[in-house]
Amino acid sequence: MKLRYLLIVFCCLPVCLLAQQRTALHGEWSFALDPVQVGEAHAWYRPNFPLTRWDKVTVPHCLSVDPRYMLYTGTAWYIKKFQHAAIPAGHRAYLRFEAVFYKAQAWLNGQKVGGHEGGYTPFELDITEALKGENTLALQVNNAWDTTTIPGAKTRIPDTDENTGQLFPWINYGGITREVYVVVRPEVYVQNVKITADPDLVKKTAKVSLAVHVRNASGRAAKPAVHVTLYRGGDKVPVRIAVKVPEIPAGATTVVQAEAVVPAKEVKLWYPDDPVLYKAEVVTGADTLSRMFGIRQVAVQGTQLLLNGEPIRMGGGNRPLDYPGYGSMDPTTVLEKDLTLMKNGSMELSRISHYPVSTQLLDWADAHGLLIIAEAGNWQLTPKQMADPTMRARYQAQMREMMERDWNHPSVIAWSVGNEYHSHKPEGQAWTKDMYAYVKSIDASRLVTFASMFVFRDIIQKPEDEASQYVDFVSANIYGDHLKNLKHIHALYPNKPVYISEFGLRTDGVKDEGDRVRHLQKAMQDFRQCDFLVGASVWTFNDYMSRFPGTNPNGYRPWGLISPERDLRGMYLTWQEEFAPATLAVKVSDKQVAVTVTARNDFPRYTLRNYTVQCGGKSAKIDMLKPGESKTLTLEVAPGAADVSLVKPGGFVVVKKSIHP
Repeated sequence: MKLRYLLIVFCCLPVCLLAQQRTALHGEWSFALDPVQVGEAHAWYRPNFPLTRWDKVTVPHCLSVDPRYMLYTGTAWYIKKFQHAAIPAGHRAYLRFEAVFYKAQAWLNGQKVGGHEGGYTPFELDITEALKGENTLALQVNNAWDTTTIPGAKTRIPDTDENTGQLFPWINYGGITREVYVVVRPEVYVQNVKITADPDLVKKTAKVSLAVHVRNASGRAAKPAVHVTLYRGGDKVPVRIAVKVPEIPAGATTVVQAEAVVPAKEVKLWYPDDPVLYKAEVVTGADTLSRMFGIRQVAVQGTQLLLNGEPIRMGGGNRPLDYPGYGSMDPTTVLEKDLTLMKNGSMELSRISHYPVSTQLLDWADAHGLLIIAEAGNWQLTPKQMADPTMRARYQAQMREMMERDWNHPSVIAWSVGNEYHSHKPEGQAWTKDMYAYVKSIDASRLVTFASMFVFRDIIQKPEDEASQYVDFVSANIYGDHLKNLKHIHALYPNKPVYISEFGLRTDGVKDEGDRVRHLQKAMQDFRQCDFLVGASVWTFNDYMSRFPGTNPNGYRPWGLISPERDLRGMYLTWQEEFAPATLAVKVSDKQVAVTVTARNDFPRYTLRNYTVQCGGKSAKIDMLKPGESKTLTLEVAPGAADVSLVKPGGFVVVKKSIHP
């Protein structure tokens, strides 16, 4: 019997391996511009269309920074010839694009297989019937904007603002900006899973709930078995998760609920300084889907923002997706360089972008402990646009795509429903109230906010005058008079936390970098007087290209702490000092260095975990230091040691102090 069992297992193994395949299609493609839009009418997508005069590009590809098509706006075409094995019985094939900006239409072997609108989130198209051994994939891309796209062009009165209104202040970087795959799956498969891990901070246990989206793409009803296993590191978490799956009709998706209580001894909470990750592995039939998650709790209580029950007050940064030669692509070398600089600068809590960021960025944030407020699309939409049912539906579709991709990342603690829209107008109030409800219907486990540019203005005299009344915490873009404006917001909403989603000063708005440094130092003096302020994010971490009026002749808006090439400015170095969560006091005697580390008790303010003090090749660890606490460490160092450094977990140097004049 044992021998027979083993034979059955090994005979099934090749079928299991064929259960889900992923074939990468990024790499070399043929490319052509189509400025007068004749490509579709002339069937450029047909397999025998001649490509001898087409250029070769490497996907991912940002056409806007390719010297041959620099800053082109309009329609373009990508064509890829590829081979593919036959689809196994009981499987289906999907074409997956991780991101295409902004509108896309796809043809496979001359057959139109679908399209998508929205430039930063993935989409899939069923290509089962069109896929062959020898294939021609054609993608029509359009990066133009108008008054119906997200974030939408505007036309404004008075006439002096017409040119400003038609633009948004980042480049519409077009192209296939992320990876492309053909994915072959069983007809019944796990389409998605939403994991909510809610810790009991008293009992130290955690309730893990899963909403498993099971798709039946076959032509008959199915009732598959679903199994869930949790891991921490490489070890299984010893919990039983019962899953009951109803019969799923042909062509339908069913959401199956499952939950378990993780015992206290197996629970490690996720913190920025201790970002412990778990994995949920969901298996149905021959299909497996794995997702990482963290156990952590985010809440507001009065004017406090709580992470795992602890009040936190943190700095952060806004990082426009822009790098010379790459545009809106985000290769690993650039991403890791930027996020390391942000972590070194204690930019721990960030409304990091006006649009969905890459999965790779969130993976890094999960693993290294950044807190992210994720935002989609609505940048200064007009009242008319916010009241338009078509625009609302388009925005909701793009918001949902972002949320369904990102809802398992512990780094994502809140969703933002827009930036600088008319939140004092009836349409802005209705937008905020309705989108808050919409977002909560998809994910009630996270907070919701939006970035206001009106809440601190004199025209807002009572809470009902502005839409911040509807969100979990107030976010405001404040440029100057920080203390006055913060006090105004607090008077309106005395029981809500306040987060500065933008503040800063351009390099060309001052005599020299010293003026920007003093501006930052004065802002920090103001911030430290406001115990209701939970965070402040600089605009911006890096300079970015733009067509918006007021852009410099070199094409950049120079707000950055760093240059486009990532050279550090004086503003970054001052930021690093001001936003460090602790101060260092150093005494040197003979071969010893005594270092007193004091955790800040004003702003920023949070508990330090697993930091080290380093000097002259020696180090000493601080297990925990709560706000206001101090600890003195003595290191035996050789003569000539020059610097003492305070280092976050992960090797991020946040404070450095010279021990010699």
